[in-house]
This record gives sequence, C-alpha cells and structure tokens, in this order.
Amino acid sequence: MTAAQAGQVVFTRGGVDESIHTVHVAVVDGAGEVVAACGAAGLVTFPRSSSKPVQALPLALAVPELPDDELAIACASHTGTPEHLAVVERLLARSGSTVADLRCGTHPPFDPGAAADLIRRNEKPTPLHHNCSGKHAGMLLACVRHGWPREGYAEHGHPLQVRIRELHAELGGVALEAVQAGTDGCSVPAFALPLDATARMFARLAAPQGELTPALERIFAAMTAWPFLIAGPGRLDTTLMPLVPGLAAKMGAEAFYGMALRETPRGPLGVAFKVADGGERARPHVALAVLEALGVSVTPEMRTLAPATLSNWAGRGVGTVEAHVGLTWA
Repeated sequence: MTAAQAGQVVFTRGGVDESIHTVHVAVVDGAGEVVAACGAAGLVTFPRSSSKPVQALPLALAVPELPDDELAIACASHTGTPEHLAVVERLLARSGSTVADLRCGTHPPFDPGAAADLIRRNEKPTPLHHNCSGKHAGMLLACVRHGWPREGYAEHGHPLQVRIRELHAELGGVALEAVQAGTDGCSVPAFALPLDATARMFARLAAPQGELTPALERIFAAMTAWPFLIAGPGRLDTTLMPLVPGLAAKMGAEAFYGMALRETPRGPLGVAFKVADGGERARPHVALAVLEALGVSVTPEMRTLAPATLSNWAGRGVGTVEAHVGLTWA
C-alpha cells in the first residue's frame, strides 16, 4: 500500500475555511491485513477509552456467567445516569468491593440531567459517577476471580495491567515492546500502539478467532445489546450502534474512535481513526465518511449525527462541515 494522504474535516463560515482537522484512518480485515488507509496507518497513538473492550477481556475470561449489561458497563465511558450507576453498583458488589475501592478519581456526571440532579440534592459526585467506574469495577472483579490482589490494581506493574498490555500486543499483532505505556485520566495504564494495530484489535472483535473467541463474542454481544450503557443519551456510540447492523463502536478521548463491523460488502472489518488535534467535534463526521467508504448504507437518520450545515445557537445556518476521508485501498 502506498502512503495515503491524510483526511480532513473542514468547518467553514461565510465561505471561509475556519477550522481544519487532520484525520488518520486504518482499516483491517478479518485476517488481520491492512486493506485501506487514509493518512498514516502506522501512527503511534493512544486509543484511550477505545481500549476498553480489550481491558474487559480478563473479566470476560474469568467470569463467563457475568450478565451482558454488567459486561457492557465494564466496556463503557458512561454518562453517570441512574441507570448506569445501578449497573456499576451491581458489578462492584460481585467482588465485595465498594465505591471506596475505585481508583478512577471523581468528576461530575457527563449527563447534564444527572449533574443537575446532584446539584439540586446538594450532593457531590463520587467515583461512581466517573465515566470509567464500570471499567474499574470490572477490573476489581477480574482480580478477585483470577486470584490477583485488588490492592494496586490500577498500577502498571499489577498482574492485571501486565496482562492487559499483553492482550493489546496479541490482538494488535505487534511485539510487546511496541505497546508503549502512559497513564490514563482514570489512573490505569493507557497503552499507545500503531493505529493499524488498534484497527486489528477491532477486527478481532468483529471476527474472533482462537482461544479468546468466546470472550470476544460475549463482549461484542454485550456492547451491541446495551448501547445505552456504553455511553449514554446523545453520545455517538449509543446513537450509532443501533443504526448500523453488526457494529460495535467505542470512542476514546482526544477524538479517537474504534469500530468493529461484521456486515460490510468486504466482510468483517476493524477500523481505527484519530483526529490529530483531538478535535472531538470532527469525530461523527469521520465515522460516517468511513462507514460510507466501506459500503455501509448511511441513512438520513445517521446523517443527523454529523450535520453538513454549521448552525449557531439561534438555529441559523452559518457555515458548512465537510469530511474528506479518501481511503487508499491495498
């Protein structure tokens, strides 16, 4: 494959280009081969929360009887609604853990209604409201079932995090040394790897193989059965997955996105893309452009997720948004 020109999402106002977001995309087939790219498929970057399906694998392997909704919340970047919190609490209880055991930190709920409700009740947010609390609750249960200590579960040298790094390498098809480590916003390790390696992880989710197949199948089923739990009202994952048959999608911070597609004209595919400047408003535009390029039918309802018209607060059209994501095929 020749080097592919990077994509762009261009926001214009009054006919003048106001903002330009550079985009890199990698597409991998069920056999693990890179079949298409836009920009630098080998870009080393952090998937951030797009890693959550892989981070949930030790849980899925250790607790085969776990209900799908609890497995989904372990893969989630949730918005802190009461529905989300109830599932996290149930998952926490399975390991005999409490909110005090969570090491994710605290922030207000992402959901405006849930945040406003806390203010009305004069209550402060707790680690339960953190968008990663489900992942952390799942990690605590994975530790208990694998016989690892719960203490220090978020640290780089803990057996759970060592195993998760190995799984990134295994599913990404790269050497362990190629998986670089930083620390995420929720304090667990964040792993950086080439963009095409992350696309390969999502291709394995779309077309599982080997001994991890049952766990990958369960994660895919949980994500697609419970899209509301994966994110929340108005969030891209929650809205997009029900509109695209056979799609499991997971956003990551700084405008990363991963998609596992089971039903495309080219068979199962894994997609990873990164908006280089972290401009998250560009993400839905890239997602739809890539889906369309892969032969997925983009419906009018899907297009409402990425309007071509830039509107102001009064609802007036003041500009345009265009995604130029030309895939170069192998």
